[in-house]
Amino acid sequence: MQSTPEGHFLGATRRCVFTGGIAFDEKIVELDAGKRLTFDIISQPNHPEIVGHFDLGRGQFDLQDNGGGTTTVIGTSWYSLRVYPASCFDLWTQCIVRNVHMRVMRHIRDLIQAGGSPTSSTGCTLSSIL
Repeated sequence: MQSTPEGHFLGATRRCVFTGGIAFDEKIVELDAGKRLTFDIISQPNHPEIVGHFDLGRGQFDLQDNGGGTTTVIGTSWYSLRVYPASCFDLWTQCIVRNVHMRVMRHIRDLIQAGGSPTSSTGCTLSSIL
């Protein structure tokens, strides 16, 4: 729903709020404007069903120019699981993380189709995402 950065520089913090008020605090660890954004998760929701079982550690967005005015956005997440059997739960976790990525990608697409970087009704801008 919203990504609020402290600034656009290495070490800057970001607060990302998803639907339902779920929020993650992040720190930018790699920034190549218009190409790559990598961030460490410095705090995540304290949900009783995941505490001690799932930790999201890092996220990354890569932009690849396809030519012809189109761009491919690739989202990657790094996480750790502490459950048994991990291989079984990892399949579910991959599905959940993929669904989150797809929602973020659709949101980015919608912002672009609405005119690029103007502020949306949620207060999110493309520059605040990437």
